[in-house]
Amino acid sequence: MTKKRTPESLFEHISQDNEVLKEFKHHSWRVMYLSAMLGKKTGYYSDDLRIAALLHDIGKMALSKEILFKPGRLNSMEKTIVETHCHIGNRIVRKELGKTLVAEYIRDHHENWDGTGYPRGLTGENITIEGRIIRICDSFDTMTYDLRNYSKVKKTREEAFAELRECSWSQFDGNLVESFIELLSHIDLPENWYHNFDSKFLENVYGYINKPEDFL
Repeated sequence: MTKKRTPESLFEHISQDNEVLKEFKHHSWRVMYLSAMLGKKTGYYSDDLRIAALLHDIGKMALSKEILFKPGRLNSMEKTIVETHCHIGNRIVRKELGKTLVAEYIRDHHENWDGTGYPRGLTGENITIEGRIIRICDSFDTMTYDLRNYSKVKKTREEAFAELRECSWSQFDGNLVESFIELLSHIDLPENWYHNFDSKFLENVYGYINKPEDFL
């Protein structure tokens, strides 16, 4: 009998075997942790949100590493190719895991509040709130801790907060931005979790959390 595939086993299998996803592995863990905390704070924590945050970049496994890791600005065609990763991730999760809600949240995690995002150009509350949560957490990690490509322009936490606020109600749900900033303003995230897998974090994320401090 074939063992049933879990989201975690799918993630581990692909991130070990696929060169692109190896580079995104720690970023994916951090986005999962942050999204779960923000989801709990705002009343939208669920296992589907946690899984979608973990797998939000899974569609990038189908893309060229030369494009994804290009040091300069992408041209129009390259940008269009990168934008397909939301749709590809949506399809992978539906087919491999049969998780419709998780797939929807992955599909929505690059939509912008004002309709300028992708892949469908949704606006406002037409975007799943889980997709909006992942959008904020993904952006924060990219700005502050994802050293894969961004070490030269890495922002401080305060600079990232300022950019999130500046882009509120254009890229991001402004109410969720304020909740996110309030959450992290009262939490000292441990340095080691940015670069290493932390089993204690994972243990805590699996359950329904009573308060944000339970993650730490």
